[in-house]
Amino acid sequence: MTALTDRTRRRDDDADRRRMGRCGARRAACSSCSPYIARRRWVTASDGRQVVLRNLTETPSRSRIKKFWGCWLADYDVVRIGNLDIGVSMSGLSSISSHSGLYVAGEWAEDPGREWLQVLNPSNEEVVGRIPLATRRDVDRAVDAAVEVHESGSWRAVDLAERVKLLEAIAQGIERRAADFDRTYVLDQGGLASFAGAITAMGANVFRATAVFAEQIDLGPTLRETLGEAVYLSREPVGPVAAIVPWNSPLNLAAVKIASALLAGCPIVVKVDPVAPLALFLLAEVIEEVGVPAGVVSFLPGGREVGEQLVSHPGIRAITFTGSTRAGQQVMIAAAQRMTRVMLELGGKSAAIALEDADPAQFAPLIAFGSVLQAGQVCTTQSRILVPASRKDEWIPALTEAFRALVVGDPADSATTVGPLATQAQLDRVEAFVARAREDGATVLTGGAKPKGSAFDRGYWYQPTLITDTNPEMQITCEEVFGPVITVQPYDDLDDAIAIANSTEFGLNNGIYTPDTDKAIAVAPRLTSGVVSVNTFGPSALAPYGGMKMSGMGREGGLEGVLEFTEIKQINVAHMS
Repeated sequence: MTALTDRTRRRDDDADRRRMGRCGARRAACSSCSPYIARRRWVTASDGRQVVLRNLTETPSRSRIKKFWGCWLADYDVVRIGNLDIGVSMSGLSSISSHSGLYVAGEWAEDPGREWLQVLNPSNEEVVGRIPLATRRDVDRAVDAAVEVHESGSWRAVDLAERVKLLEAIAQGIERRAADFDRTYVLDQGGLASFAGAITAMGANVFRATAVFAEQIDLGPTLRETLGEAVYLSREPVGPVAAIVPWNSPLNLAAVKIASALLAGCPIVVKVDPVAPLALFLLAEVIEEVGVPAGVVSFLPGGREVGEQLVSHPGIRAITFTGSTRAGQQVMIAAAQRMTRVMLELGGKSAAIALEDADPAQFAPLIAFGSVLQAGQVCTTQSRILVPASRKDEWIPALTEAFRALVVGDPADSATTVGPLATQAQLDRVEAFVARAREDGATVLTGGAKPKGSAFDRGYWYQPTLITDTNPEMQITCEEVFGPVITVQPYDDLDDAIAIANSTEFGLNNGIYTPDTDKAIAVAPRLTSGVVSVNTFGPSALAPYGGMKMSGMGREGGLEGVLEFTEIKQINVAHMS
């Protein structure tokens, strides 16, 4: 990381130099110098940014010191970076940005030839991390290690009970470092601090819940008889897995893929999106700490080139990909060359159907909040709200009011309900969609621009936007925006609502909103989507989920998600007399 240097370093003082950290920074919280720094209360980075240290009121013991950005800080300090106050607890931010290597084949591999990438806070474009990017050599090394693990049988020979213990250990490791994971969700994803704890807890629970499915897995050989003919069936690991994880929910999506592969007995190589990589650096630390054997899990941060090499590598036997439909199609093309198994969770254009008996006063705020969760940058976003035409005059004002009540602002503020978009490219995309909708004759009821005020001068901000007067042929109603831009459209009756919901090429996560859940469950089979959410806005990661049509194939999560990483083998025995 950028070395932090004390503004008035006493260069000729040998004793003072002995108090410097490994990065060249003063050990701000160690017993020998914290009183000095406590008087100064700040240090300056070499690029001129000011980092403020607060609450240095006592001298901590060395056992309570953790690293942050290469400087040493006490566990009760507060660090200000830009406009964010970040408390450093005992779990602290510790080493999330301090690795000079990548976790490949069971070790932190360093390579001076690697390129480095700055990780930006999307709220203010401040640098919050600096990571090395994987090279072609890293990809080969990671896959070769996974192939060796698979072909030697060293991981699949590990008893299911032992794999369960490791998954539970990973869950506990995430929980021990929950504060770290919470902060990365805010820092490099722009996620809401008020929601961060739930995201981290879900990541831990995915590992824990996946472990439970071990009791339901029959590896065999199991005797099966049909019409008097008997064979034995067994389940075996499919082999090395390539996992492509996007930037919009890296911890939870990686957790589902890793936990399922490990329980199935497969080594896995995870491609990390460089837009928001910090959570998976932390997860790599946890995996190393709990003793997952070398070569079983590797992490490769990088762009498209790394992903292309990984999915086309001859050592990979299964690919689990989450991302855009267009990218998923390219993955399928690469996989077809070697008949590699693929599981694809792709884009969506899901509908939220408010049934006739749904009260706008009750359901409009829920639908509005869910539709712009994580600034609408979720593939399962219900971005088309369908309301009964007979109650249009109630629903349109209620939804408009609910959207205007959403609070855009600093994700670290507990009052904020909508944070920033992830990148400038994502902001440009959203603006282009809204401009095109206006050109096509749609009406913007609220939003439709960047928020005003000096707080939004930097960062990638866009107002929650509600659009009406659309038709099924418009780009805004049939293509995925991936931002806080939602349409509202009236329907005549239930058949019409279902026809509209099913009219796009996607089929991921349609929603039904009604006080009559029995009615919703009865309607659900008529919707062409892998998930139907009733009075909520997303699938459970603890049960199988995935898409239909252009939203993907295969299932992740739950027992079925584990079995996707296994092969069924038939053993047909002819007994000789």
